Formats: sequence, structure tokens, C-alpha cells
Amino acid sequence: MFDTISSNETIDLAPLTTFGDLRSFAGVHRDALLDAAGLLGASPGIRLAQRAIDGLAEPGTPSRRTMRAFGELLDLLMLEHVHDPFRIEAGLFATLDPASASAEEICLLADQLGDLLAACEETETEACKSSSPRVAA
Repeated sequence: MFDTISSNETIDLAPLTTFGDLRSFAGVHRDALLDAAGLLGASPGIRLAQRAIDGLAEPGTPSRRTMRAFGELLDLLMLEHVHDPFRIEAGLFATLDPASASAEEICLLADQLGDLLAACEETETEACKSSSPRVAA
């Protein structure tokens, strides 16, 4: 009865599937992300993961704060700070058995999250390039 056109078709924007993929990943793996963050970062790690996941609840492109939280979560999962004896990660990492199933799951989560964040960064970079005014040389 009514002809409708989606808003993306009206202004010729490509759908932001990378951010949708990140939202989907965070939704499906929410508990695993929180558990991994707890194992590697205790309460501060859980709060970090929760802040990142909660930031995706807003519609549209995630905020810089949310993306920064996901970057910090990735650092936690990738063990970026376990060498620093003044950080909680160092002590918690020492208690993990590298051959355990949880260690393998953390590695898989880290790899998948890293790939998604790289794709989101690439999408954001391309969006900035296409929206910036071109200066004639």
C-alpha cells in the first residue's frame, strides 16, 4: 500500500555492517567476554567489559568511549600488560594454566574481537576520508 525506502537508500550510505557484527559478537559472547575479563582483570576487568558491551546498546555508530573500552578489553584479552608487576593482570595471569580450556577460549575471543575492531576502525577511517572536503592541489 505504501512505498517505502530505507533511510540508507535515500542518502546512499553503505550499511555499517562492521558495527553490526561487533554488536552481534558482543551479544552472543557476552558471558564469555565477562568471564575472560574476570579471569584476567578481576573486578576492574569485568567493569571494563561491561562498559564496552553496554556502550553498544545505543543505536548508530558506537561512541569513541565505547570503542576505547573495547580496545582496552582487547589489550586485556591479548595479555598486553601481564609483564607489568604493578598491574593486576600480572598476578592473575600467573595463576592460569595455559593448557586449560578457558585459556584457549580467551585466545579465540581475543582473535575474533581483534578482527572485528580492526574492521570497525577501517570502516570508520573510510567514512572519515569520504566525508572530508577535498582540497585542490
